[in-house]
Amino acid sequence: MKLAIFAAGVVAAQATVTPELTAKFSEFMTKYNKSYSEDEIASKMTIFARNLEIANERNKENILAGGESVHGITMFMDLTPEEFKATYLMPNYKPMDIERGAPEPVKELAGSKDWRTAKAVTAVKDQGRCGSCWAFSATEAIESYYMLKGNNGNSTGTLMNLSAQQITSCDKNDGGCNGGFTETAYEYVHKAGGIETEANYPYTSTTGKTGTCKFDSSKVAVKVAGYKGVSAGESNLKTALNSGPASICLAADAFQTYTGGILKKCTTQVDHCVQAVGYDDTSSPPYWIVRNSWSTGWGEKGYIRIAQGSDLCKISSDITYPTF
Repeated sequence: MKLAIFAAGVVAAQATVTPELTAKFSEFMTKYNKSYSEDEIASKMTIFARNLEIANERNKENILAGGESVHGITMFMDLTPEEFKATYLMPNYKPMDIERGAPEPVKELAGSKDWRTAKAVTAVKDQGRCGSCWAFSATEAIESYYMLKGNNGNSTGTLMNLSAQQITSCDKNDGGCNGGFTETAYEYVHKAGGIETEANYPYTSTTGKTGTCKFDSSKVAVKVAGYKGVSAGESNLKTALNSGPASICLAADAFQTYTGGILKKCTTQVDHCVQAVGYDDTSSPPYWIVRNSWSTGWGEKGYIRIAQGSDLCKISSDITYPTF
């Protein structure tokens, strides 16, 4: 739809229409293949304008914290913060009260660690309009740890894409697209006898529907024995990351406008599960490397860097990994 058709109808109470705003909104629609009805267009432009203001405010906060501009136009700019949280996050999430302990000890911490370079991480995935981040986080950890630790602790050397859809649809102790926990996801996989590959059980919940369970036990590719919960603290997260890319749950409302760079300001309400794949202590500031599940079109080709030192975004509050 041409912006000229509706721009005159956007009243000042909704958004002040300027050539700059019109151009940015048009570029946004083209880049992310967005289309709206004539009834939607004015409200969507208003939301877009407000999200630009939020991105600018966040950039100011990030710069005051000693960082740089890391926020801008993303695929989520036509959603209010409330709509974004309800669709892509888990706004009512509270980490499970489980027994947590020290991570697997290591002889010496590496100055930097990036499991992508070790080819222990599959390609970035896309959960779509479904709050299934918890299932993706658990699935990704199983993929990585199976390659590194599988079969009685002996590395298999095999990195497989496993089925996040199986966990999303079949784990009845969790809520599918309405959220869940990595801990119960691991428990489900163990009790079910394993998890299928993505090829055998592909992801179909991109539109926000949990779907019915279609698990076929004869197609199990990987089995898990259980999981380990790691005590909170950045030092524990760093130790854990020397053994493998762990599952973490963190506060992610600032992710709506993140475009790239090292994030230095964040809220503390944990509402999203992802995969921590490394860190860099040689950088200034040092940072964590986190893999998201919103496709390579978000952030830094699907990843975000988060500053170390203050448990930013509560990054070390909910750490788990599977056992075999």
